[in-house]
Amino acid sequence: MEQEIVLQWEHKGRLVLDTRAAEGTGLRLTEPEMKRLVQPRALHFIARHTAQGAQPVRELNDSENLLIKGNNLLALYSLKRVFGEKIKLIYIDPPYNTGKESFGYNDRFRHSVWLTFMKNRLEAARDLLRPDGSLWINIDDQEAHYLKVVCDEIFGRENFVANVIWQKKFSPQNDARYFSDNHDHILVYAKDKNRWRPNPLPRSEKALARYKNPDNDPRGPWASGDLTVKTYNPACDYPIRTPSGRVINPPRGVCWRVSKQRFEELVADGRIWFGKNGDGVPRLKRFLSEVKSGMTPLTIWTHREVGHNQEAKQELRKALNDRAFFHTPKPERLLKRILEIGSMPGDWVLDFFAGSGTTAAVALKTGRRFIAVEQMDYIREVTLERLKNVARGESSGISPLVGWKGGGSFLFARLMSGNAALERAVRSAQNRTQLSKLLDLLERAGGVLRGDGFASARDFREHFG
Repeated sequence: MEQEIVLQWEHKGRLVLDTRAAEGTGLRLTEPEMKRLVQPRALHFIARHTAQGAQPVRELNDSENLLIKGNNLLALYSLKRVFGEKIKLIYIDPPYNTGKESFGYNDRFRHSVWLTFMKNRLEAARDLLRPDGSLWINIDDQEAHYLKVVCDEIFGRENFVANVIWQKKFSPQNDARYFSDNHDHILVYAKDKNRWRPNPLPRSEKALARYKNPDNDPRGPWASGDLTVKTYNPACDYPIRTPSGRVINPPRGVCWRVSKQRFEELVADGRIWFGKNGDGVPRLKRFLSEVKSGMTPLTIWTHREVGHNQEAKQELRKALNDRAFFHTPKPERLLKRILEIGSMPGDWVLDFFAGSGTTAAVALKTGRRFIAVEQMDYIREVTLERLKNVARGESSGISPLVGWKGGGSFLFARLMSGNAALERAVRSAQNRTQLSKLLDLLERAGGVLRGDGFASARDFREHFG
């Protein structure tokens, strides 16, 4: 009997809440403690941001863009009840575990803790994806191949779609010790590959320029294709006489793509091109009006197509008016390409390593709905400020490409440290006066997102009153 191949490592079955500790917070928890730790949490201090400014929110619904400050693992578990199987696309750009970022803990635990850290979050995220949804992970060579095996285990090897290679640098790094690291990987998984389909990409001006109409065919512009194939078939090896009288045979070991009868049908239908003078090697005409509406995505993405690291930093500085800086942003053109392939306007997009907010910014500009989660304190001066400027109509990144002039809105909220503490405080109130003061404090903080859905302070009054 064939045995399944698995990747095994220390702490694989544990939970990593925070990797800043030497061994990763949560690694020594018992099973019941781990379950309690990931109980849904509430959102508080909620404000709605628009081009006109910010307003506190008392009631929430599940249709508004959402930026959350808090631990992303706890946020994922808190979102399950409301957003389970509603997310069309997840894009994440997690820490690469290079030793230069927040994973500066004991080397003995570095690799295993990172794998557990990612496994915990991917398992939770999978439950949020629609059956026809997809996951996109930006990662470098340091962990890409281990991460693929982890994803194979969680999503199923049969649901692996592609490993996209993105050229993240536009020039060689000549001071590199071994090789100039010029690319990143983008691992793409479908939740169910039988139900997920990529959207075709719009044809570029360069691609459209290949379609011409030198013979004034009434069917419109066309491009010619090779009529030979290397898979030899004797039935397709025959001489062809051109309109000028020249006889052409396929090269040795090669044959024509179609049978002689089918070739004559194509000639009669005006679908064979013999060149301007009628004496060239026959080629098949493919009409623009008959090909797919777009292009099938390739797995090599150059910086000319989707941007590079320096472009990302420049557009972020412009978006923030040079008031803040972020070391590892991604270019908006890269996220535009991903969102175009994996989602449609109106779909939900999730990024639980929000960073500088590129995913959310591109989602706003292209009509998607987003949920973005970031726990680091820079969320206020970088992520939040960027999205506020997007709503006001900032002109960086893809704004000129999509005609972005501003608009839209989003909610900014913090993930509470724990609903249990809130309930204990309410239940321990000695009298109506204490209870009223506590609920007034909650109400001033704004609405909350409970494990059973969206609610407000008034719901707590009714529940505990």
